[in-house]
Amino acid sequence: MTANLKSLEELVQELPPERQAEVRTFVEAILAQEGAAQSRAQTGERSFEDYFGAWDSGDENSADNEQIDADLAREYGATHEPNN
Repeated sequence: MTANLKSLEELVQELPPERQAEVRTFVEAILAQEGAAQSRAQTGERSFEDYFGAWDSGDENSADNEQIDADLAREYGATHEPNN
């Protein structure tokens, strides 16, 4: 099965002129971000975004906002002093 796909440029040309400009601006912004990320990678510099990631705690309820709020309230209310 052969797909007859148009190139991105062909698809952009089918848009109204104002939309074409928006798409080009969007693509240029993405390319600029990619270029900056590559520059940071080459110099070893890390951006704030580089620290984001995903983590699986293994707890299926870890995103339970009510439980998170309860945990935070408990910790804020605790004195955190050692028990003697």
